[in-house]
Amino acid sequence: MIRINLPTHKHPLYPTPWVRSCGGCYRESGCTKDGYRCYECKIFFHKECAESSLEINHPSHPEHPLHLFIVEEYFSESKNCKLCGESLLHIFYHCPLCEFVIDMACIKNPPPDFIEHPKAHEHSLFHLKNHYHGTCDFCEEIYCSRYLYKCSQCQLKFHFECSNLPLEIIHPCHSKHPLKFLTREEHQFSDGKCRICGNKLGRRFYHCSICKFNVDVACAKNPPPLTILFPKAHDHQISLIPRIISFNCDACGLAGDRSPYSCQQCDFMIHQSCIDLPEIININRHEHRLSRRLHLNPGSWPCGICHKKVDWSYGAYSCSICPNYATHSKCAIRDDVWDKLELKGIPEEPQEIKPFKVINGNMIRHFSHEEHYLQLNEEKIICGGNIRCEACVLPIYSQAFYSCMQCDFILHKTCANLPRKRRHMYYDKPLTLTSGGMTQFNCWACSNYSSGFRYTTESFSIDVICSALSEAIFHESHGCTLYYNYANEKKCIACGNGSYSIFNCDDCKFVLDLKCVVLPKTTKHWYDDHPLSLCYRVNIKGEYWCDICEESIEKNWFYNCDICCVAFHTKCVLGDFSLLMPGRRIITYYDGLGIEVMQTSPRFLPRCYICHSRRAVPFVSKVFYRKENMFICSSECLLFAYYVCKDRY
Repeated sequence: MIRINLPTHKHPLYPTPWVRSCGGCYRESGCTKDGYRCYECKIFFHKECAESSLEINHPSHPEHPLHLFIVEEYFSESKNCKLCGESLLHIFYHCPLCEFVIDMACIKNPPPDFIEHPKAHEHSLFHLKNHYHGTCDFCEEIYCSRYLYKCSQCQLKFHFECSNLPLEIIHPCHSKHPLKFLTREEHQFSDGKCRICGNKLGRRFYHCSICKFNVDVACAKNPPPLTILFPKAHDHQISLIPRIISFNCDACGLAGDRSPYSCQQCDFMIHQSCIDLPEIININRHEHRLSRRLHLNPGSWPCGICHKKVDWSYGAYSCSICPNYATHSKCAIRDDVWDKLELKGIPEEPQEIKPFKVINGNMIRHFSHEEHYLQLNEEKIICGGNIRCEACVLPIYSQAFYSCMQCDFILHKTCANLPRKRRHMYYDKPLTLTSGGMTQFNCWACSNYSSGFRYTTESFSIDVICSALSEAIFHESHGCTLYYNYANEKKCIACGNGSYSIFNCDDCKFVLDLKCVVLPKTTKHWYDDHPLSLCYRVNIKGEYWCDICEESIEKNWFYNCDICCVAFHTKCVLGDFSLLMPGRRIITYYDGLGIEVMQTSPRFLPRCYICHSRRAVPFVSKVFYRKENMFICSSECLLFAYYVCKDRY
């Protein structure tokens, strides 16, 4: 079975050949054979933890049965296990009739009151029930175990796991010599990492001085299996090579430096972390499913995500419908790209639901306005910019549009054809198109207020203007193709602000943030009679001053009129409320605060209630909050207005 749903976790779980650290019992126990992983939460579960019963009887609480409790979101009520005192996290058992709670680790292995013959100490130890997360005198680390024990004769304290660690072991990955339990100060080891898992060694570890072989405590107690038969990784049985060795992983093509699994008959090597790579996935950069391939056909393959070369001889993901589309294995499963679902065995999603139903050749019933029919107008009617589209909230000038036959509802033809569901590079999950109605939202991409249509999930929304951007764009300010990238913070060449989500050129340092990418190339403002053009300051020298606010424009992009020789800040021309439908009562996400956006003019330029200025922005908001009526000029002032109203009432 590829994918299962269990009551112990809210997301689908997938089989994995081993578990290093369990998200159920929180045991750092090395490698335990067979279990499940959640790609969404990036956690693993022991098989027995994931398959725990919903109700059990346990000797720690014989009075009543215990019920499984799954923490769906942040668990604000702080509780600790009654046996070990550990904080309770993802799943635990509780008694609904009393306040008894117990974690998964204590369900499986309750801590004994005494350890009569510990391996690491000559005296017996007793359990300090009310002292946990203390410092262990053996390993000198605080968080390596859940239970703390003390020797009454020596006054030394031991974590439960440390008390049972032998001082010398024979490890299956290094059987020719015994490994001794040492500290970093006792021996100069090779590279400070575990030979098996590559993790940084703690203060205590096991070591062979002859072979310079080091393993951490977790891999010493529960080493990874020497052989694995896991068809998801390889058709044949693969074997662990526990040594320092340079190799290229056949699954992802990246270099490794230690302990791969290999198949000698196929000359196949794979990272331990690549063994359970998903086989069929959806990503937000491509409309079709991608399948994992052992290798691609010979040829030149650019990665559809990072745009670098994909070595066709190594594993990659490719599309069976688009013959030239492929991605690196690691690029495809990036957190900002993959939706964390393995789709093998899962049927394809149904055909896309159309946004409207055709009534006749030029008449439709749109999902956002089902009460009336919309009529298509393609005669290039010049509307003068006073009529706005309900979806993008931009003026309709001479574009084709649909208009309601009974009310003033209007959509651009392109906006009426927007798909109901889509994947987008800004988010890893599918997004659903919803109508704006009477509510305001902030677009995640450009940060603009909008009351138009939005592509959204429960916690994410982008407006339809930003949704129209593809992963690769051509912007007239730059001669090269710009690619969307989510990486280290870079400064936008248009506004000078730093951003992590950007469009940049692979060949030079040209960077645009998401807000500046969607700046309109031309726009209008009542301050000037002519259309204003966006100026990119290419080969333009001299100092410019904004004719609206009379402040310096510095080195940023700006709007100008070549006929009148005037320049304006982009924010002064566009304002903060240009994507809110004028003349309509809109509910903001500020609790109880309603606004009506009003267009300004030379004859109507009200003073802002907060900053007391008369800024010549194209729109202002009239705020309604109980008995308050006030004009607001910007988003910053709107926030202050909310706090003013809140303090008064």
